[in-house]
Amino acid sequence: MKNINTILAVVDDSNLSNQILKKSIELATQFDAKVIVLHTIHIPFLNLALYSDDVPIDKDKIKENIDTLFESLNKEGQIKHHTLVYFGDPSERASLEANRDNVDFIIGGSNINFEKLLREVNKSILVVKENSREYNTIIIPTDLSEKSKEAINFIKTNFSTKNLNMVYGYESIAMVTSMYDINYIEMIEYQRENKNIASKLLTKFEKAVALDGELTDVAFSLAHGLLKYLNNKNPDLIVVASYSGKNELFIGSTSSYLAKESKNDLLIFC
Repeated sequence: MKNINTILAVVDDSNLSNQILKKSIELATQFDAKVIVLHTIHIPFLNLALYSDDVPIDKDKIKENIDTLFESLNKEGQIKHHTLVYFGDPSERASLEANRDNVDFIIGGSNINFEKLLREVNKSILVVKENSREYNTIIIPTDLSEKSKEAINFIKTNFSTKNLNMVYGYESIAMVTSMYDINYIEMIEYQRENKNIASKLLTKFEKAVALDGELTDVAFSLAHGLLKYLNNKNPDLIVVASYSGKNELFIGSTSSYLAKESKNDLLIFC
């Protein structure tokens, strides 16, 4: 991943926008980057006629309020920013702005369609949640891939936290064995062998990335199992790797599920 010089913060009228702006300033300080704040005013399709010159919405006032809030949060005054206010869909506009302004990193909340942005822009996205906090504890669910290695190296290089861990979720064969005539003793043996294989794979990966990891048996569903594990651990930030791009139809189903369902901030790394 190249250096982060420009961050796009996608905000709306919700209270979550304050957290998004805080994170944009925090990361801009960390990466010595500038911030583009994008606020979109979404007009329902049936009210399309309101897109005329007499729209009863003061865009200049909205921009002024955002700028005032940003500067109140930008206490050191070191972060340069400019604010854009448009009518339209936030994800559509974010895609246009990200490509036009060579954005390197996107920050948003539930107001954006991150799957769409990953396909069209292919930039890392930080999904900010209501209970967003300082990133002292970070967990990286890994699939032991090269892309996961890149994500781990990015975090190790750019985040100073000492509490960085990874988890490898291996799927239980209980669901598979229940479909066949396999007795309990055989199933236990298969489970033990499955865990041993997963443990060996993780150990090899730990050496490659110089980071300790933990195994978790995710039983019947990788996504649900990881979410349960992460909710119990309650980290400040979750980091998942994405394989999305303009030639890909979907981001990973596990990444997508965690981004939508996790209660914690989540970084989708590209």
